[in-house]
Amino acid sequence: MSPAPSPLPASPRRRLTVALVAAVLALGAAACGQEAPPPAPSAAGTPSARSAVPPGPSGPPAQPADPAAACVDQVLAGLDTRARAAQLIMAGVPADGLTAAGRAALAQGAGGVILTDAAGGEASAAQVTATVRAIQQAARTPVTVAVDQEGGRVQDLAGAGFARMPSAANQGRDVAGLRADARGWARPMADAGVTLDLAPVADVVDPDLGEANEPVGALGRGYGTDPERVGQAVTAFVGGMADGGVATTLKHFPGLGRVRENTDFAGAADDVTTVDDPALGSFRAGIAAGAPVVMMSSAVYARIDPDNRALFSRAVVTDLLRGRLGFTGVVTTDDVGAAAAVDDVSVGQRAVRFVAAGGDQVLTVKATDVGPMVEALVARSRTDPAFADRVTESARRILALKVDRRVVSCGPAPTGG
Repeated sequence: MSPAPSPLPASPRRRLTVALVAAVLALGAAACGQEAPPPAPSAAGTPSARSAVPPGPSGPPAQPADPAAACVDQVLAGLDTRARAAQLIMAGVPADGLTAAGRAALAQGAGGVILTDAAGGEASAAQVTATVRAIQQAARTPVTVAVDQEGGRVQDLAGAGFARMPSAANQGRDVAGLRADARGWARPMADAGVTLDLAPVADVVDPDLGEANEPVGALGRGYGTDPERVGQAVTAFVGGMADGGVATTLKHFPGLGRVRENTDFAGAADDVTTVDDPALGSFRAGIAAGAPVVMMSSAVYARIDPDNRALFSRAVVTDLLRGRLGFTGVVTTDDVGAAAAVDDVSVGQRAVRFVAAGGDQVLTVKATDVGPMVEALVARSRTDPAFADRVTESARRILALKVDRRVVSCGPAPTGG
């Protein structure tokens, strides 16, 4: 194409007329109190943007990339397939000291640890702090440190320096004060280096079952039988823990309130819950409150996916939790190391089938499971590019949670002063 001809120069009279018109318009706008509208924000400047969009020849300057997303990209780029797969595994470590098995799991790149109550729940805050320090020093990449701290009969940290928490059944009697209580329970946990609580239980217990519901009702682990009230308690607990510096986990999706068997000891089935069930309202409330992790149930839900346990079901993990409920955070398993519900699945395939269904973090109390799980994830990734992409997607979510909780940082080290 030929270049367009240059415009002819304006005459002095025309230049003066244009200037006068511009001045009159400017005075009129000022007299009316009008201002030019501010420029619209660009998509590259939003928190979800991963990188700045280069400006065109005459466009606005590029906005800076989201520092958190940039940090995740930076860390992820430094991990090969095996290291990314290892980020998906959370292994058990006794709260009162780092064992040889725990060190081996961390040397293989495990992305998280769950502190177990080998000391009968009596490890002191000082002991837990020392254990967490040793864990982070041994880790190849800083790890998420999780604990089962629901209250009542499920409280792995109850030694000196940690508050005794009432059961969820008792917590739910004072929903108005629960947020402040949860904040107080979280602070010593955060001070000891714990970053994730595997609580609250968002399951709504079927009132017709009550204590015949072995995993929740019989142990006082739930907030009640009314989805709305359970959702209010879940919201308060999530908010209070966040106030105290600890992230939370909603469990056990899509709910264990309608089963009789405890999946720790046997298989369990729910033939009532549907994809639009009102009992899912408590999970919706917890997601809206900002809980960054959801734990999957190991039961079978016949009216959603009769052929697969929830943690191995795309219909439950991807279609229901991520699709219908819009959850974008980390999806974790319940323990798949010692749970009887998954005894018929090999250790490595427990990880592969969960990730294939759309899950992210595989939790096992057995530190020796890390090796077989990583090997299985890597083997599948080598022959299935789509699965390799799934591993990377999950590693990115796990790293994003670590950056958000300041477990991983890409900024300069703080200086004293």
